[in-house]
Amino acid sequence: MTTTLTLNGSESLVVLDSAADRFEVEATYEPRGERPPKHVHPHHDEEFTVLAGTIRVGFADRERDYAAGESFLVPRGTAHHMWNPGDEPAVLRWLSTPAGRVEEFFTAMDRLQREGRAGLVPLAGVLHRYRDVMRPTSPVTRAAVRVLGPLSRGGRA
Repeated sequence: MTTTLTLNGSESLVVLDSAADRFEVEATYEPRGERPPKHVHPHHDEEFTVLAGTIRVGFADRERDYAAGESFLVPRGTAHHMWNPGDEPAVLRWLSTPAGRVEEFFTAMDRLQREGRAGLVPLAGVLHRYRDVMRPTSPVTRAAVRVLGPLSRGGRA
């Protein structure tokens, strides 16, 4: 059975492989998608290969577009965010190593979307609960997660 997870209105993941040492998905970024907040992953590295379209990646000091056939790495602790500024879907192969709680985090984000609870407090709850997976880099966002996160179910079922 194939699992598809929706992270927001413009990004979805099809799970290809899930094990302790790796979590691999095929991600689709819809055209003109929303730009997520810049963040870091403290305990896992990410490797991406663009299969179709173009993805824009913002790092701490620059932005770069990657087109079909190109690959790039995001080592743990590297501030980044990515989105599709183009007119056609961008499809990427995405590998997180080690897997840790990455799948749990994405499942919690999907649950917020499916339940129509993707507002500020529930999202802060997920980010608070999974701060070992993803941490926003903005001081304002981190403060909101710290204050609002405990008020939410935090992505729990």
